[in-house]
Amino acid sequence: MEEPIKLIINELRVDRVKSIFSADMLRSLEENKPLVAVLKFLQLAIVVAVLVFLTNKVSAIGWHDVMAALPTHPLYYVFFLAMFLTVPITEMMAFRIMWGDKTVRPKEHLGAFIRKRVYNYAVLSYSGEAYIALWARKKTQLQNREIVANVKDASVLSSIASNSFTLLMLAIFFVTGQLSVLINADPDYELYLGLAALIGIVVLPLVIKFSDKIIAIDANKAKKVVAIHFARVTLTLLFQALQWAVILPGVPFDTWLLFLTAQLVLTRVPFLPNVDLLYVGLGLSLAGYIDAPDAVIAGMFLASGALFQLTNLIAFILTSFDRAPKDEEVSVEDVANPIITESAHTA
Repeated sequence: MEEPIKLIINELRVDRVKSIFSADMLRSLEENKPLVAVLKFLQLAIVVAVLVFLTNKVSAIGWHDVMAALPTHPLYYVFFLAMFLTVPITEMMAFRIMWGDKTVRPKEHLGAFIRKRVYNYAVLSYSGEAYIALWARKKTQLQNREIVANVKDASVLSSIASNSFTLLMLAIFFVTGQLSVLINADPDYELYLGLAALIGIVVLPLVIKFSDKIIAIDANKAKKVVAIHFARVTLTLLFQALQWAVILPGVPFDTWLLFLTAQLVLTRVPFLPNVDLLYVGLGLSLAGYIDAPDAVIAGMFLASGALFQLTNLIAFILTSFDRAPKDEEVSVEDVANPIITESAHTA
């Protein structure tokens, strides 16, 4: 008797999910022009607000001084490029483990993962996951359920690695009393810090405990993917620290660790728009805590912010040439069906 009851409950759960993620619902959202306009306006408003904030910060220092202090050392830009490419390359490696070498080929598919990085960092956190799922639907022979399940797996395993690293860094600075520096630098940062800590302390243990129910890939693959994401975090922080050390070699390493922790926290808060710009703003706010001229620090962070925005734009344009044939275009139903199928699978 218990088994039929479970089946009925599962069917009810699937029906409820279908009603939420149905093709008709998604189509109605697409056709709701006022709602789409409001969302676009909010996204633009946030970006404009960040740009105004940055402009005011630079104006307080002096535009001429900042422009004169822009980095000229070539290694600064070499480390920047290495840092930018670390994310798409390591994510591509992770998906090769899950989908196989024949499905994900570096020469042909690196552009898709670069575009994923642009979506996540320059547009909206986790929008890259939606993009890569649609890309896989168009470009691979994988089943819809497998695509959605593995994109979810990659996101969860990446979160485990990044949140573990972030919590470790936050704990270190909490013990040393330096966490107050981040909070005092930007009033909004206390909220970001609280959200990142909440996700790490509450969500992370639950994900690890129920990983066998949440993660679709086998444990051996999962361990490899987590190791790759740990390497991604480590390499990104290393390249970032080297980039800064090229400009200000006399600054203590623990100061750069504080800046890097601030960056990690921002990446842990979901759905933040344009993380790259937000981090530049935080860096300018923290400039007073570094024993160096404000103009030099501002120039360093602005150069990094400008490079990220320019590189995001160039990468987005270059990867736009990789188009699927018209008969492979993804419809609203294609987006809805994988979600419905995966929900039924996990019910």
